[in-house]
Amino acid sequence: MSCASACAYGGGTIINAIATGHGAAFPISLKIKAEVCRSDKLEVSSYADVDLSPMRRIVERLVEKFGTGPVSVRLSGDLPTAGGLKSSSAAVNAVIVAMARLAGAEMDLFDVARLNAELSKWAGISVTGAFDDAVASAVGRSYLTDNYKMLVIRELDVRGKAVVLVPPYEKRRHRLEEMRALAPVIRSAVAYAGLGMWREAMMINAIAYGYALGYPPEPTLEALRRGAVGGVSGTGPSHVFIAEEPEEVAEALSRFGKVYVVDIPQSPCST
Repeated sequence: MSCASACAYGGGTIINAIATGHGAAFPISLKIKAEVCRSDKLEVSSYADVDLSPMRRIVERLVEKFGTGPVSVRLSGDLPTAGGLKSSSAAVNAVIVAMARLAGAEMDLFDVARLNAELSKWAGISVTGAFDDAVASAVGRSYLTDNYKMLVIRELDVRGKAVVLVPPYEKRRHRLEEMRALAPVIRSAVAYAGLGMWREAMMINAIAYGYALGYPPEPTLEALRRGAVGGVSGTGPSHVFIAEEPEEVAEALSRFGKVYVVDIPQSPCST
């Protein structure tokens, strides 16, 4: 049986692109691996209890693109699928790269991210296509992007360690018009990121979206007191913080839910 595999990173939000179409994300070392094998019928399985119907539709499109014939896809990893940690972007990236390898095709990782964004928007996984998330996940570095034009504006120098908080509460329901009402505030975050000032951008974004979505402010305030920067990632409920003293921040946040101290990669994921 002919098989190929690939992996991709999860990530955290610097700027959520829903409000303005401009977004920024950074990778975290938690990841998803895809193993793709030629098969008699198309099958998709995952390590997490998630709805696989969008991924199945994406795999069908990739089979058409690469001409592999039916495949079985198995997803594994250590990336929580709690909202906000870019698990969808990571899964789609890993599947695209593994499918390309199975077909003997070469793909630039930025093109992988563009295909990811197109398919994610088509399959209803993301409103904007989440090109910023897809780039960070595939390339293993942080970028400010225009998600509607699928253009990279600039790289952001995000390094060190991050603290991931997965709280026990569920994702808050939101309406697009409520998120887009944040545009005047988020445009200032985009301006800061355009100057490379990603910390300022991340704080503006986290406070604005955290307030608009109605998440409890206590985890963000607790992290801020300890010199960290960050807050709600995506539309939550997960929170991600970048800290110089990650263990101290993780200990302080542990009363709010499950915490992970993770590395911020500087290169693509390798299987």
